[in-house]
Amino acid sequence: MKKHDLLQDGNKIIRVLEIQADRILIIDCVKRTMPVWVECSTLDSFSVCNNEVLIQTTNFVITAIENLNTDQKRTMYDRYTLIAPILPFVADERMRSKVISSTAIENNISKQTIRIYLCLYLAYMNITVLAPKQRMDDNVNLTQDEKNIRWALNKFFYTTKKQSLMTAYTMMLKEKLDRLY
Repeated sequence: MKKHDLLQDGNKIIRVLEIQADRILIIDCVKRTMPVWVECSTLDSFSVCNNEVLIQTTNFVITAIENLNTDQKRTMYDRYTLIAPILPFVADERMRSKVISSTAIENNISKQTIRIYLCLYLAYMNITVLAPKQRMDDNVNLTQDEKNIRWALNKFFYTTKKQSLMTAYTMMLKEKLDRLY
């Protein structure tokens, strides 16, 4: 076993981050919780696995860096810049917490967001996991009926009048039928 190895036991997959004489620093790659120190003997039932097993188990899609657009790359590097000062202190829980707190204050971002980025990066050891996912325009694949329902919800239901769903539907039918005749 060496640093950055992936180990699997059933559905649990961990990554080794640091090795000392009697204990090992690991991160749970499935739950993506903060790294913890464990006794060496607790990992006896684990076997070595690879990144493909991790990706398949977590259903996480890692995009190749050349497939990212400019905005995604910028965001990815910005997020990495947030967690880079923390990486040397991953093994020291107190220092890690202090650096996370100071980074959060300096960048006006929550500590939890920084922890999420850190755990994501440590679980996959790949900077591209920090890139935001490309959003698909959800209006593209809507049928005309779905567009009408969405229009009616926005116009009649999501208002300060707090009309019922049935009223919004009735109003939609009235408005749409009036336009037809």
